[in-house]
Amino acid sequence: MKAQLSDRTLVERLLPSQNHNPQDRADAWAEWYAQVGERAVLSFVRAKNDTTEPDMDIVQEAMTIAYVEVERGRYEPRVGIPFAAYVKGIARNKIREARRRCRRYVLVDDVSEHPATRALLGGPRPEAVVVRREQSASLYAGLSRLTPCRRQVLEGYLGGRSTTEIAHTLGLSEAAVRQHKSRGLRSLREMDVLA
Repeated sequence: MKAQLSDRTLVERLLPSQNHNPQDRADAWAEWYAQVGERAVLSFVRAKNDTTEPDMDIVQEAMTIAYVEVERGRYEPRVGIPFAAYVKGIARNKIREARRRCRRYVLVDDVSEHPATRALLGGPRPEAVVVRREQSASLYAGLSRLTPCRRQVLEGYLGGRSTTEIAHTLGLSEAAVRQHKSRGLRSLREMDVLA
């Protein structure tokens, strides 16, 4: 049995540019995997993998890709960065791919009915948002059927302006603004735009 070599020496033996013996490179892979690789990459994958993909499958895929990339000469050793970090980067990408494959599309009704989901979303239920948008579209369609003056008065009113501000902006008396507002709201109710 060969004596254990340092990680750096093993990595140098992995590289085709530094080791022209394919059998020795294969042996170096086996040694690196047994001494460093399996433990380092597997612990990383166990900590990061939140998918249904088995941890060892991700480790094996990452190792296979790393082997192919190294054999093709696409790996460049960097000072201070261990080879295991390179393989962990590949494993991270494999986990991301597994997440994409495992994504589920859920119907809005399924999401909105679950109390925990509503709490996480922290906002109104999705169907309430849709209803509000439909009401808003209906309101603006109704406003477009009013006379220009009534539409402007109601738009100011819906925008939160006071009767005095609307009167000043449109050059009308406050009594005329109140009258346009009242008649405009009645017209919208008759169109079934307002409840």
